[in-house]
Amino acid sequence: MDLPRRSGILLHITSLPAGAYTGDLGPAAHAFVDFLAEAGQGWWQTLPLNPIGDSASPYSSVSAFACEPLLISPEALVEDGLLDETELHGLPTGSKMASADFAESKRVRSKLRQEAYRRFVERGSFEMRRSFVEFRDREQGWLDDYCLFIALQSRYGTADWTTWPEDLAQRRTSILSAAREGSADDIEYFTFEQFLFDRQWQALRGQCRDRKVGIFGDVPMFVSHRSADVWAHPEAFLLDANGRPKFVAGAPPDAFSADGQRWGNALYDWEQHERTGFAWWKSRLKRQLELFDLLRLDHFIGFRRYWRIPSESATAMGGQWIDAPGHAFLDELRREFGELPLVAEDLGAVSQEVWDLRDQYQLPGMKVLQFAFGGDSGNRVHHPDEYPHKSVAFTGTHDSNTMLGWYRDLQRRAESGDAEASADLERVQSYFGASRDVEVVEAAIRAVLESPADTVILPMQDLLHLDERHRMNRPGTTTGNWTWRLEPEQLSHALATELRALAEATGRLSASSNAVPDGFEP
Repeated sequence: MDLPRRSGILLHITSLPAGAYTGDLGPAAHAFVDFLAEAGQGWWQTLPLNPIGDSASPYSSVSAFACEPLLISPEALVEDGLLDETELHGLPTGSKMASADFAESKRVRSKLRQEAYRRFVERGSFEMRRSFVEFRDREQGWLDDYCLFIALQSRYGTADWTTWPEDLAQRRTSILSAAREGSADDIEYFTFEQFLFDRQWQALRGQCRDRKVGIFGDVPMFVSHRSADVWAHPEAFLLDANGRPKFVAGAPPDAFSADGQRWGNALYDWEQHERTGFAWWKSRLKRQLELFDLLRLDHFIGFRRYWRIPSESATAMGGQWIDAPGHAFLDELRREFGELPLVAEDLGAVSQEVWDLRDQYQLPGMKVLQFAFGGDSGNRVHHPDEYPHKSVAFTGTHDSNTMLGWYRDLQRRAESGDAEASADLERVQSYFGASRDVEVVEAAIRAVLESPADTVILPMQDLLHLDERHRMNRPGTTTGNWTWRLEPEQLSHALATELRALAEATGRLSASSNAVPDGFEP
């Protein structure tokens, strides 16, 4: 898919200002779309919208299809007549909270959603009831199993479905029917939650279309074993007779990790997927394309080969590379969807065969400025002047440090006598012609915007010159992540004016009614 020359901002929904305890799909989200339009930006990139796990990570979810109910806006429920405005009094807003509080958000917001459901049942409008039935019928393929799974998770106190009664874990037909009947009220409520999210998301997406802003989403490569997906489709994963993983996902040992990385996700039975014409994957991507205009395929290497670790292995060292049917997979997607609105996350220790797969299907790859200055000559592919047109360029990602934090860390390591860091620092300062930290950040932003890459995405933290205290995620850690939030005053007209001028100067302005070319409909 050929993308127009545009720039955009990476900011997850939970990081939006306002909203009780976490950002949501309410007024702050709509205000951010207006900010993007004022700033001449053509893209809003978010992280996955799937329900978050215990660590609050959007990359560890009980469903690859459902969306996170915490993002439902109470203000929008007031507009729909399902809550009274007085019921929102006393709720804290983002301006009073330095970071997201997912536990408190869940406690407070679930009560509001339950009250909204009660009123929907009692006096919901004809239009909303009709929309609810249409949504339920349209999404039935994944929605029924997901809602039953959540009901059973609540009943048994765990998402580890292998510990449920055997007949439920093995999905015996008669037992499932009885479970659905016995959990009918809960299933209807969880369906209602997903309906509310979809209703509010589509309203936000409609505003994005009006403002010529595309939404750029993210598809995690792997799914959690403790998920509705694996429970409902055990044949699609490499499981033993008890439903437990035979093998788990991870990454091999490298210079950064002597034991490799053992992620623990269940692995796909790619032979089974190929026999079904990749039906599950096509359903998954169809659902995501209902939500987004462009999708990042996380860990794209996994479509060509993956690191398979025996489940009994405590580390990744006992794993091995196994080929995946990437060509057959992408051929089938092309037959199903035509032109593919996909971006390949081709970072890390990828091989030429992975790049060949990406290029054969004309998928843009990713370039990250922070990776450009190591001593390895291969890092030159991340130099802005060498970006190909068909690529998506970033200063950093949700997993990396902020630009300011990255540069200051490089300075600290160089000052401590680290020879490698000193050499990298010299390369950075030479490339940008600057040594002061804020000047380097500004030069880095300008460099990626001036690059040949058709698409540039800038993390909001970099645009605000924020340091490492404001990063979104620290890979390898399980606490303190995903909680960063904007403050309302940070989305200023001055920043929008500055970004618009940069977009115009670098040929990336998205403003006129003719900004969207034929074949591209955000």
